[in-house]
Amino acid sequence: MKLPTQAQPIRMHFKHAQAIAKDTGRYKLRRARLARRGQDGTEPYSYESIPWPSSKIRLAEIQSGDDAHIHCRMHIVDLDSITSLRIDEKTRTYEALSYTWHGQALTKTILCDGKLLDVTHSLYEALLSLRRPTISRLLWIDAICINQGDLQERSHQVSLMRRIYNRATIVISWIGKEDENTATAFRFIGKIVKQRVSADVSLYASPEAVWSKQIMDSIDLPHFPSHEWEALARLFERTYFRRVWVVQELVVSSNAVVRCGSLTIPWEHVEYTARSLLATGWVTALKQAYGSNVTPNFVQTISNCRAKFAELQDGRGIPLSLLLSSTRRFQATDPRDKIIAVVGLADHRTVGMPVSRIMDYETPTAQLYRDVTGNLIRSQRSLTLLSSVEDPSDRSLHELPSWVPDYSVWQRHTVLGVSIRVAHLKFRAAGFTPFSARWTEGSQLLAVNGFCQDQIETVSEKALEHQAQDVDIVLQWLQLAEPLIRSGVLGIDAFWRTLIGDQGRHVYPAPEQYGTHFESYLAHASARKAGYPDVPKFGEDHSVSREANPLLYQAALGYVAQHRKFFTTEKGAIGLGPRSMRPGDLVCILSGGRVPFIVRPEKSVFSLIGESYVHGLMEGQAVKSKFEMQEFLLC
Repeated sequence: MKLPTQAQPIRMHFKHAQAIAKDTGRYKLRRARLARRGQDGTEPYSYESIPWPSSKIRLAEIQSGDDAHIHCRMHIVDLDSITSLRIDEKTRTYEALSYTWHGQALTKTILCDGKLLDVTHSLYEALLSLRRPTISRLLWIDAICINQGDLQERSHQVSLMRRIYNRATIVISWIGKEDENTATAFRFIGKIVKQRVSADVSLYASPEAVWSKQIMDSIDLPHFPSHEWEALARLFERTYFRRVWVVQELVVSSNAVVRCGSLTIPWEHVEYTARSLLATGWVTALKQAYGSNVTPNFVQTISNCRAKFAELQDGRGIPLSLLLSSTRRFQATDPRDKIIAVVGLADHRTVGMPVSRIMDYETPTAQLYRDVTGNLIRSQRSLTLLSSVEDPSDRSLHELPSWVPDYSVWQRHTVLGVSIRVAHLKFRAAGFTPFSARWTEGSQLLAVNGFCQDQIETVSEKALEHQAQDVDIVLQWLQLAEPLIRSGVLGIDAFWRTLIGDQGRHVYPAPEQYGTHFESYLAHASARKAGYPDVPKFGEDHSVSREANPLLYQAALGYVAQHRKFFTTEKGAIGLGPRSMRPGDLVCILSGGRVPFIVRPEKSVFSLIGESYVHGLMEGQAVKSKFEMQEFLLC
């Protein structure tokens, strides 16, 4: 018999100790659960099946009480007859709960029909707060009223959520427990609404006004910074506002309130405050003082969707492509929910495929994203969704075809191919060439006609990230363009127009005054540095105009150029494109497209890298010359 070495007993003892600790933890957990079940005389809750497809749903009746134990009764009712709902011989109405359970384990337990049902800590806290002391409360709560373990039921019940939240007497937005800031923030919101603070009053409709004690006194608001402003900032940091399911739950509601602990405020007041902060520009000061997570723009997106939804006749909904682009920054635990959570708001005529196929949790995420995108492109006869493709380095689902947006991640740069700031559709790089994309159901390939216009020659080392005022990056870009400017191939106006996508403040093309703003931007940023001897010395022989506003150019620069790189082409053009592009990539005009696209040859197929701005190509100039159409198979 071979004796063990000195190290072996130590390793064996360590592994044995690990196993004992692990088993002991499991044993304690089992003992706690068994003790709890024995004490209550209960077993795990088992859902009664709901016939589907049907309009039947479950409602949870939260029993009255004031202790730490939550008891509820489950009722199966018909959503179509909800207006005459009768329970225990009484006519009842129900409320719907909107909350977030992102990243939370099922650590709490309630009793449902006398049996144990595990819930998240967040939901447990909400139920304790919402439970009434003497009468029961009828609620629809997704985690309780849907059997989450049954994917077929889950898919069907999710398809009813638009109607569920629309027919609820009140939608309660539970944003979490109150803290030391909540009461102050709610009072401050009430004051902003009462004072009708908005950007319509020229006295304070500017980002700088929030710092003025005189202006704040004149509208009876606290000085900035202060505890009141910090409390408001902390409110807009709450995770709830970032969750994608919240969009549908609030958009379709006829009456909604925000609940934080024991405090309640109308949802419309929170909407109004978010719009005011963004319209006045004061949110910039809030972010500077209290951090970048202060994001009332999530609330404004919900507000915009509510307004759009209300405008549409017969409640048809909103185009799905618009919903997908508007909600890219929202978060979801299941990446499929980035589409499923908003398709209920969409006009089904804009979807391009049966909604039941989208709301199927048995469909893999990559397949869902591909099929929805392919059908939208085919049914809308538009290449707009190609502009929604994020930079390849930002992708989470790398198995997606290059032409399919990864909806699970935020598209950090703005979309050039969709009109956002300018009222009309500004770009038409492919002129009036007809749409020609072809996609076969289930295929990984998208066939598009077009032609190669140019090839990328140089790409800037760095992209413009985070700070729009990062002049060092702009100067490096200027060095790349300097040979073309000095040789007369390009004028300096081509450079400054490229960096802002030729967009002024809601104006296209940008007025000539933006050239002066550009000079002022460089001058104020100490652009003429000894370390950049080859940079043309703009404004050296004359002072910058007093009418120049460097902030206007900086804002336009941040809107278009942020998270993009600068490039030059073999034909002497300049442009902005995705961060992952590289020399040798092709600048292509795709038939029916609004912007040029950067593609990369991959043997017999091409990878889409992303959209671009190329000065001199944005209004169909390329199609006015001779070109030879070819088929691009995007993989």
